[in-house]
Amino acid sequence: MSDTWPNSLAQDGRTDAPSLSSASVRFSHIIATKGRPTLLCDALESAVAALPTDGGEIIVVDGDPGRSGEAVVRELDRPNGPPIRYLAGVSGLCAQRNKGMSAAQGDVVIFTDDDCTLAAGFYEALADAYRDPAVIGATGRVQEPFDKRIGSDVESSLRRIVLGGGRQGTMTSFGFRRYILDVETPRTVEFMPGTFMSARRAPAAELGFDEWLERLNGYSLGEDDDFSYRLSRRGTIRYVPAAAVHHRALGKHTIDRRALARLVVINRTYIFRKNFAATPRAVLGFVGLIALFFGHRIVNRDWQGARGLIDGLHYVWRRDLSRVGLV
Repeated sequence: MSDTWPNSLAQDGRTDAPSLSSASVRFSHIIATKGRPTLLCDALESAVAALPTDGGEIIVVDGDPGRSGEAVVRELDRPNGPPIRYLAGVSGLCAQRNKGMSAAQGDVVIFTDDDCTLAAGFYEALADAYRDPAVIGATGRVQEPFDKRIGSDVESSLRRIVLGGGRQGTMTSFGFRRYILDVETPRTVEFMPGTFMSARRAPAAELGFDEWLERLNGYSLGEDDDFSYRLSRRGTIRYVPAAAVHHRALGKHTIDRRALARLVVINRTYIFRKNFAATPRAVLGFVGLIALFFGHRIVNRDWQGARGLIDGLHYVWRRDLSRVGLV
């Protein structure tokens, strides 16, 4: 893949399982996993128990060369439960989700992480949203542990100042989320968290997840914003608080903080240039955002994170000079 920036902008014996009418939406619930069979088991048990008898299928896409998820799928795929399909042979979250979509047969594809379990009524709440033909995508409430670092909560005053206000659930002109603070109110949004996204299968498969975002080290930072924002340009995305997941948020602790911060700059720059107009105001906002990230690392004494942001700025600067023939 090119180094340069893009040119274009059920449980056994269930008798009380929930049920959707035969005329309702059918789901393909895609779970990408890699080397976390215990977490995958919890996620699958939750989905199997919640998926209505006529609700669709579950697809596990295993990025582990050792196929650690296969035994879990084999154990939980039972004749009287929803079908669970197992796919392997591809690694990287974007690539795994793209492979899952290419195999999906449902009307709507759902993506949740392998460390997520579902709240009661999850599928029914999504099905209700998709009964509106204008709805092309839907997400819901993500319940996860509180981040104790200074300035990390979504209600941070400094964060709101930099983002310049605006409607909750939308994206700024420089490609950053305006988080949802009123989590109990349904609304139309422009982004979905990668922890929990869903979309009508045909437009989702046509758009796909951008595998450039995992090119550097296999970690797909920002792929959710990129995918869902592009999807929002084609139709309505709804935030449905009645559809909720419990997220253990274990993935962010497994990647080196310097490498993660480096990707924050590189991938965010890529997404901004790909999807948003580089007006003076937008560029100023983007620069302010990176400065906010840097200050956040300093305040929290995250020196590795601060060094990673500098690494990312150097990478972007070198690529820009390369494009105009100066290096």
